[in-house]
Amino acid sequence: MFLRLKKKVFNRLDVRLTLYYTTIVVIICSICGGFFLYRLQHNLMKQLDRVLRDETRELLREINAEAGDIINGCRVFEEDVAHRKYYPIFFRVLDKTGTVLFACQKAKDLALPLPAGKVRHFFTIALPNAEYDCRIYEEKTKLKNNGNLVIQLGTETRALERIMENPDENIAMALLVVLVLSIVCGMLASRKTCGLIKDISTVTNKITSQNLSQRLDEPSARDELYELTVTINSMLQRIESAFGEIKQFTADVSHELRNPLFALKGEMEIALSQKRDTYEYREALSECLQRVDILIKMINDLFLISRFDTQKINLDLDYVNIGALVQDLYDFFLPMAQEKKLQVTCDVCDGAVVQTDKTRMAQVVSNLLENAVKFTPEDGSIHIGLERNSSFVELRVRDSGVGIAEQDLERIFKRFYQADEARSGSGRGTGLGLQICGRIVEAHGGSIRAERNKDKGVTFVVTLPVGE
Repeated sequence: MFLRLKKKVFNRLDVRLTLYYTTIVVIICSICGGFFLYRLQHNLMKQLDRVLRDETRELLREINAEAGDIINGCRVFEEDVAHRKYYPIFFRVLDKTGTVLFACQKAKDLALPLPAGKVRHFFTIALPNAEYDCRIYEEKTKLKNNGNLVIQLGTETRALERIMENPDENIAMALLVVLVLSIVCGMLASRKTCGLIKDISTVTNKITSQNLSQRLDEPSARDELYELTVTINSMLQRIESAFGEIKQFTADVSHELRNPLFALKGEMEIALSQKRDTYEYREALSECLQRVDILIKMINDLFLISRFDTQKINLDLDYVNIGALVQDLYDFFLPMAQEKKLQVTCDVCDGAVVQTDKTRMAQVVSNLLENAVKFTPEDGSIHIGLERNSSFVELRVRDSGVGIAEQDLERIFKRFYQADEARSGSGRGTGLGLQICGRIVEAHGGSIRAERNKDKGVTFVVTLPVGE
């Protein structure tokens, strides 16, 4: 039970953030406190060294005042420092051979080290049975009548260490207070942030495919949580749009496949309803085959669109003369247009070279010409124009057909969308051709649009960048 509660508590974001920040604050305070103690001890030690050096200078003055008499000068100095409460001084004077010439009473009881070959100035030693360490100043000097002397003067570090005891305790108490305040303030400060995150989690858990329109409330502060909320709302917007397209696509596919399948089933049921001769069966099978071809074309178109959606379409790019391509397709569709008594004109420029996939671009031009022939009534007209600019090639297919309503111009490039006029008649298509045209043109870095003519009909404009 305790382990489960412990795991649950430490898995909370506010607890972990508080622990992280508290640890960082305590470490920083400890470093600052340690640095403060180091500097304080260093400065106190420098002050103590200054006192020892000054006392050594005073001892030398006393010896010089006694005309170089070491014993009398040392006794005078011993009397001066005997009653000091802070930094009690002990000292001794040695000759160059290390023989003690004079030692104060306290120095006689201490086992002070003999001078080394090279005189040390300041050093700290721990003496036996001594509660505190001793700081020693050792100086080599030369008197006129007494030759080279070595003076060892020292004092206990008791006062220094007592001074350092209080800062240690105070810093330890301060670190404890900082620890407690950091935990309390950290929990209070992180509560609001964690509350916002919890609200985001609660709302997002309620969002399903049935209520994708729901959005998160954006916080007033323009911080990271605001950016996270905006990002999630933007993601929900894209998901809602994608779900809407999927639902619409499913409904459109179901509708578009149902009619030819029912028609195909009806043809078969009629063919099987009674005994017929070979000619009638062949005619029924021919009708069924035509409807199957329509279904296959629709499925192939959907497969092509799905490859565009997943960006798995591969374009076989090459430099193609678009004028020659349009002229060839004009020659191909001319007999069908003449059969409907349509007047078709073609005005293309030479040298309009575009880096394109010839097969896909032929599919675009064929689709536009097929629609123009299909939806233009008898005795109508179709004009094909191709112009080359310095940076792009513009193909225009203009017809005098039934036209497209103004509100439908932007929607005709969507899947399965067909304007009302275009849906009438026996030439009704699947509504995928213009979607495929738009995808192919966009894959080539171009654009396609539809414009209403002033009199009647519509003009499709394809713009492609010019190759070198």
